[in-house]
Amino acid sequence: MKNGVVIVGAGHAGVQAAASLREDGYDGPVILVGDEDELPYHKPPLSKTFIKDAEAKPQPLRGEAFYTGSAIDYRPGVRIDRIDAGRRSLDIAGGGALAFDHLILATGS
Repeated sequence: MKNGVVIVGAGHAGVQAAASLREDGYDGPVILVGDEDELPYHKPPLSKTFIKDAEAKPQPLRGEAFYTGSAIDYRPGVRIDRIDAGRRSLDIAGGGALAFDHLILATGS
């Protein structure tokens, strides 16, 4: 297993899936991709906070140290255009591909 687990979606479910893999002893590659450019953040509280404070900053789900310390390869700003299940590969918007052994889709609602 050289390509490991790729998790598409860097919201609550995707971040927790990555954390759970490590907590359960999985030691292969874990790649978490999200189409936003910052660390995954708490979205529901953010919308309520903006009602009160337009300059509020998003609160990350986990700090950057979590991803590096857990050997989770977080790739922000990555949008997936197509899944090729036969080749076990994801086509990345703008070019390129990302191979996987296991795929978790955690794209939210």
